[in-house]
Amino acid sequence: MEIKLKLIAPMPVPPEGRGVIEKMLKARRRAASPGTIIDFVIPEQGPPSLTNSSELFLSAEAIFPEVIKSPDQGYSAVIVDCTCDQLFPEVAEKLTIPLVPALHSSLHLATMLCKRFAIITPTPGQGKIYSGLVNQYGFSKNLVSVQEKAVDFISGESGDEEIASILAGAGQVALQQGAQCIVLGCTALTLESALQKKLGVPVLAPGNVAVKTAEMLIKLGLYYPFYS
Repeated sequence: MEIKLKLIAPMPVPPEGRGVIEKMLKARRRAASPGTIIDFVIPEQGPPSLTNSSELFLSAEAIFPEVIKSPDQGYSAVIVDCTCDQLFPEVAEKLTIPLVPALHSSLHLATMLCKRFAIITPTPGQGKIYSGLVNQYGFSKNLVSVQEKAVDFISGESGDEEIASILAGAGQVALQQGAQCIVLGCTALTLESALQKKLGVPVLAPGNVAVKTAEMLIKLGLYYPFYS
């Protein structure tokens, strides 16, 4: 069975951020099974950031055309490569292939690994977004906290070790609060292995989890046509 996944960035990416996209794509292909085809699409329109409901609306509006035409393009599943889970579940029921939500998938996996988890985001202002999604998905009792850190991971001025150290500091706070595993609050972060070593607990990279979830749903013949 050939599996062909379409990954869509949630907003336009400036030239200085293309290196981050390359890291993301390499990470997704490492996570995927041999033979899985992964294409990455970047929208031409959209908001400059994702920190409030208005920007999420603009992001969803920009990526909707790419999502909805994915079945006709021959894709087996489509993933919005973002932990804000744009268009899910509203559009999932309109597709005949899985629309796989990165955060939702990761929360399910997190609760298989531990009783209480924390989310770490490199973008201040997203805490309210993630808390709302966690509540919507029914995992509020498992969420210890959302740790927000201002981390410049786009320009390349901050190295991976510096970024990992900053995020690990937030992770330590979460562990002291009772978290037993960490969910990264941005699919552009590809430092889960380094953070797992620093923190000694599972660290989930939602973009990679979404890829594996998509493969599982495809192989089991499952999707979300009647999600409610």
